[in-house]
Amino acid sequence: MAHSVIFLLLSLILLYRASTSQSYQPKVQAFLHPIYKDKTTNLYSLPLTIGSNLRSRNFLIDLNGAAPLLQNCAASTKSTSYHSIRCGSTRCKFANPNSSCPKNTTSMPMCRKYVSTSFSDRPVNARLLRDTVGLLYTPNGVYSMDSEKISTLTLTCTDDATAFKPIPKAFGGSIGLANNHLSVPSQLISMYKLPPKMSICLPSTEGMKSYYNGDFWIGGGPFFYLPYLKDVSKIFASTPLIGNNKSEYLIDVKSIQVSGKTVPILPGPTKICTLAPYTVLQSSIYKALVTAFVGSVNMAKAPTVKPFSACFQSNGGRGVPVIDLVMSGGAKWRIHGSNSLVKVNKDVVCLGFVDGGVNPKNPILIGGFQMEDNLVQFDLKASKFSFSSSLLLYNTSCSVSRMFGM
Repeated sequence: MAHSVIFLLLSLILLYRASTSQSYQPKVQAFLHPIYKDKTTNLYSLPLTIGSNLRSRNFLIDLNGAAPLLQNCAASTKSTSYHSIRCGSTRCKFANPNSSCPKNTTSMPMCRKYVSTSFSDRPVNARLLRDTVGLLYTPNGVYSMDSEKISTLTLTCTDDATAFKPIPKAFGGSIGLANNHLSVPSQLISMYKLPPKMSICLPSTEGMKSYYNGDFWIGGGPFFYLPYLKDVSKIFASTPLIGNNKSEYLIDVKSIQVSGKTVPILPGPTKICTLAPYTVLQSSIYKALVTAFVGSVNMAKAPTVKPFSACFQSNGGRGVPVIDLVMSGGAKWRIHGSNSLVKVNKDVVCLGFVDGGVNPKNPILIGGFQMEDNLVQFDLKASKFSFSSSLLLYNTSCSVSRMFGM
């Protein structure tokens, strides 16, 4: 029965595509762009073409970074669609209301702004510019169009070579997704009058083929992940985002439970961060979690593999306790074996959490591995964080084919 319904749905989609003229451009329901996972660094990126004559580059996702796009200025100016923003202009004042232009100059200098990134505590001296950005989009939450929607946006670049040193060479720069008016999502939401929401579905597999990608959504749902036939937002649980002056994505985790038993934690905001491959815990929380997990798991121990301290002989995922992050308001983010155990070789898996030391900035920092194959949404207006928990429980994942094409 389920297979026949899926076949019918796909047939209707293909019929719609075939009957639509090439000149017709359906309305953007949401931007729906692929996310890549880099197998060497276990980090995530967006493949973006910036400028009209430049090739696509992979930009590292900096979820809490304030730079809409951190790229090298020398490379940026090679674009034939590049336009500088002058100090004192309307665009400069919008981007940096507190800017002041130097006097006694023969020509108006370029607009600049100090922007924060997650790579350094030191803000980056960035130059503001205008250029085109291409993103794929969806008219229905099922498939993506085969051509990108080209938008001219305000971006940033820098001449500061030290700003790029923390960024692995696999990436051509970074894209900051902090909740501010200059972020790429905020600009597109305003330009296309989309719901003020941003969603991420990180892939658990590496590669650059359409069925290995995750999803980056700008705008609202529905969110379809076949063969699951329902809108995934219907299974969301939600908790408030905690505001701060850095526009970071923080939530209030009240407790951690392992098989229903509470693990003691320290007070303080929990940060969501895609730049951490694995969730990082303050030392006392980490030790308590490891103790509780080892006491509940039904798997034989194995020698430890750094950076992990609890490893087991793989048995196909049987006997793995569920870890619950209990949020403010009572919502539970359920972490099953696919997001708690890291496969380090064909015979050994390890608990995928790491010790962050005695005094980290945040007692809990949720990393990428725990977010893989989970659809998470940031409601930028309502300051709400929503999550599906593992899509694998619904016989689907973040890496579904989006049938690119129209």
